[in-house]
Amino acid sequence: MASGLRKARVSKKNLPPVIKLGDDSFGYLVRHRVISEDRNRFSAWSPVQAVPAFDLENQPETVTGEISFSGDSVTVVWDDALDRPSYDIFVSFDEGPFEYHGTSPIHSYSFLKPSTATLVSVTIQIESIDKLREDVLTIIDINATIGS
Repeated sequence: MASGLRKARVSKKNLPPVIKLGDDSFGYLVRHRVISEDRNRFSAWSPVQAVPAFDLENQPETVTGEISFSGDSVTVVWDDALDRPSYDIFVSFDEGPFEYHGTSPIHSYSFLKPSTATLVSVTIQIESIDKLREDVLTIIDINATIGS
């Protein structure tokens, strides 16, 4: 016997990484289906729906962080009060182009620097499906001169 309508909420930590929805707008692609209480009947999946998360007017909060060096190793550490599930890391050496370097589920990331590099720049972004550097997703930009 049906007990009436029920609402289901999905927490942000259970959502997939964001995806670009349009010009400078990011969000989630979601769909749903209904399951009977006795779990023996299922509806068809709904059409995919875009749920906006960020745009130029509604950007994520910025955070603080620092870069440290130990031999050829570079470690970036940052704080994030919202404790997002994962972060994309983009790295640039000597004012070159930023390149996607990896994804981190924690608030730190380490990598090796080239022996000839004198300047390192790191951008931390909210994890996205498309691994592209986007200002809308950036929560911190850090620059440091190697050896100082």
